[in-house]
Amino acid sequence: MTRTLSLWAPLLAALVSGCAPPPAPAAPSADETAARRAASVALTALSHRNFDVGGCDASAARVVQEAEARAGTPQGDRCAILIARRSDQTWLVVVRSSLASSSVGAQALVTVLPAAEGVSGIEYTR
Repeated sequence: MTRTLSLWAPLLAALVSGCAPPPAPAAPSADETAARRAASVALTALSHRNFDVGGCDASAARVVQEAEARAGTPQGDRCAILIARRSDQTWLVVVRSSLASSSVGAQALVTVLPAAEGVSGIEYTR
């Protein structure tokens, strides 16, 4: 009986290790959380200024370098959000509305204060 069990031991070990629960997803870093908060503040400010933010989701925003954010994104079927941390610790949040929105393809560059406590400026482009 001992010999039979020793033959099955490697197989049982492999099966047991395959049954382990998947690792938990990594929690967002503090900087990513702050960036999402800045995106949310920017979307709120834009909605108060009649910029169509329908379909925009702060949690889907991409964190990029400032130069890439300033370059913006091409017009598309979905709202796109880029976020960059500037050297003065403010956030640059670029929101490109979708082609289906009432702000058809417009782009807003929103400067959000360092701790996302408000907006210090908004520029609009096409």
